[in-house]
Amino acid sequence: MSAVPVESEKIHRAQILGERIRQSVEGEALELPLNTSQRIIARVTDGIYREPWAAFRELCANAYDADATRVVIETGAPEFDQITIRDDGAGMSPETLAFVVENIGGSSKRTTEGPMLHTASEGDPDFSPGGRPLIGKIGIGLFAVAQLTQHFQIITKARGENVRSWATVILKTHNESRLKDKPPGSEFEAGRVKIRSEEVPDAEVDAHGTTIILHELRPEIRRLLQSTNMWQAQAERGPNDEPILPPPTYHIGRRQDEKRGLTHLDANLPWKDGLEPLDQFRELVRAASETDASSKKGASLEQLDEYLRSIWKLSLSLPLQYIDQHPFETTGDSGIIFLEVPRTNKRAEITKLAIDETVREHFGLVSGKTDSVDRFDVEFDGILLRRPIKLPAELAVPSRLPAPVMMVGSEIAPFPETSLDRAGGVLRFEAYLYWNSRITPKDIQGSIIRVREASGTLFDARFADYQVSEQSRLRQITAEIFVLEGLDGAINIDRESFNYSHPHYIYIQKWLHRALRLLANRLKHIAGEDLERERREQKTQTAEATLQSAYDIWTSRRGAEADPPFRKTEIPQLPAAVAEASMVWKQEPAADHVTLATSISVVLEAYGVLSDLRQEERAELVNDLIKVMQTHGIK
Repeated sequence: MSAVPVESEKIHRAQILGERIRQSVEGEALELPLNTSQRIIARVTDGIYREPWAAFRELCANAYDADATRVVIETGAPEFDQITIRDDGAGMSPETLAFVVENIGGSSKRTTEGPMLHTASEGDPDFSPGGRPLIGKIGIGLFAVAQLTQHFQIITKARGENVRSWATVILKTHNESRLKDKPPGSEFEAGRVKIRSEEVPDAEVDAHGTTIILHELRPEIRRLLQSTNMWQAQAERGPNDEPILPPPTYHIGRRQDEKRGLTHLDANLPWKDGLEPLDQFRELVRAASETDASSKKGASLEQLDEYLRSIWKLSLSLPLQYIDQHPFETTGDSGIIFLEVPRTNKRAEITKLAIDETVREHFGLVSGKTDSVDRFDVEFDGILLRRPIKLPAELAVPSRLPAPVMMVGSEIAPFPETSLDRAGGVLRFEAYLYWNSRITPKDIQGSIIRVREASGTLFDARFADYQVSEQSRLRQITAEIFVLEGLDGAINIDRESFNYSHPHYIYIQKWLHRALRLLANRLKHIAGEDLERERREQKTQTAEATLQSAYDIWTSRRGAEADPPFRKTEIPQLPAAVAEASMVWKQEPAADHVTLATSISVVLEAYGVLSDLRQEERAELVNDLIKVMQTHGIK
């Protein structure tokens, strides 16, 4: 008898356990070990994410992959005794839940198992059943909660199922000493799970979704969300009795903590009570983008406490709608200057869009198009999240450039067919680089890479290690790179960093650096043109003022009825001589000195000086006066 394929064996085991879960309706709950390999046990049990918002991000990504249209997160702030995350996604059948708890680190997404477990499309396992490009692939997203707690519940139901499943998980803290006597590659018990099911009324058979309840949050996580360390630093005093860290302007309040010397403080939120969920988020973005009177660094998240910062960072990372509009929906009548990243090393040329034509339409871009399922909304403690990125069509502060600039490009990496395996497959992405005289808040200065509309990283102010010294210019640029295909292999397990040696990352890095050089050169060129235009205008204004001053002197000396020696219409060309002021130029004045020569001639003739001189002397006198002025520094 031939061996059963590994993938089929996993499904077979999930089906057996799934049937036992269904039968638990009438009996005792199932209690099972959570086994995983030594390769990932430490990170799964002790947390793989640096901040709480990153764990929320992974749970929301799971909901997105399950075709959810809405996720509701309730944290119980400011106590944070219990956190609940609910979504209206596809939910999990008992078989899918069984696969999850038996295969930590072995996701069914983007595999042949996905369609069988209804976690991926039958036509393409890289997409959800509803057609969304799947974000997850590693198989530990559900256990992102290990960052927050070791005790949680999963309540889930798939459409058409007559049972709802409950899984209560207790994770163990990783202990390296337990692994000493185990052979490499062996499994380790990461915790225990109790699973039971309950029948649902006929009216709920078509209901679907998943709820995750987090109990007994880790003390350090509660303190972080409550900004305890921030308040402690603010309470400490430095030289001149000033706080070491300025207090956040906006916060959810401060809990009394005698042990840490903290007194109670009422909340000061960016929004007033009664605002709609989306308006609350708009006020949060406004608060992050305004410059606090006590801040020396400009608008930034430093004005928010850790809780509010977490909301902002979470909104930045998810596949959400933008707070105003997607950058690719910007139209030709916005006033923004558009550039296209050239395929060759030619300079980036200005691109004209029709009045009502969008960037997406003009350049044929697909990122951010309407979701095949429906838009994805996340509500966090009653706040409706959006991507907190706004690209104003007006300059933030006056500049040499007349308007903000947006450079747009798209790329399919030209890896040869013979080297696709070594390259990591096909790489396809779209991007924009936006310049303004000031980017606010400063936390969106830099570049961010979105893989399948999601990002585990925040904005990189160093633009993937851009080495050219353009510090002032770089602080005025924000860039988003939307990876449509590829780069998955370069994402590290924490989804918050990349393998910098991966061919896809290297290609994007080089593309971004080239685009920055082209943009910087074009910005300098446009600024140079503006400077030259200003100089011409100033020169014209100076010439007109100089001539007017000379004619005023003529009028005061000779009267308004007297004709000046030169007619204004002949200026700034070299003036033709008239009867009483004719000249013979051995050396005509330089083009820049024509107006000055004319003005001097008018003033001299107003006093009758030129009339007593020969024609050659008149010209020499004017030229000599100009030389004296030049020696004195008058141009």
